[in-house]
Amino acid sequence: MSSLTNRWPWPARKSPPARQQLGAHAEALAQRFLCLHGYTIEATNVRFPVGELDVVAWDGQTLCFVEVRSASSDAWGGPLASITDRKRQRLIRAARWYLKRLNALPEEIRFDVVAVDWSGPDAPHLELVRSAFEVD
Repeated sequence: MSSLTNRWPWPARKSPPARQQLGAHAEALAQRFLCLHGYTIEATNVRFPVGELDVVAWDGQTLCFVEVRSASSDAWGGPLASITDRKRQRLIRAARWYLKRLNALPEEIRFDVVAVDWSGPDAPHLELVRSAFEVD
């Protein structure tokens, strides 16, 4: 598991937006962050009966299913701690549905996570975790 972190040079928020707005803002930041790290976004917010994929992107020849997790405090362990076994299983099922729609399967598939931490006094802290978990 490799990890990249970055502090964005944006001004601090004066008042936190509503939870839904915060999630949408985190996803937009995550997409920009992924592009800065060489990913090519293929799809966002893909919904299936079994779950949703936040971002589907290519990292070179690897198709990545990227989950965006956001937290405004560390009270519950931060954004990465919010990925439970149940959440992993939903992501895997949604990824399988997505793969069924493709004409040709990619050689490599990976599950990544972008964690957006809003708890600092300044700009949000983003962390990219490649190969955050494996499919059994």
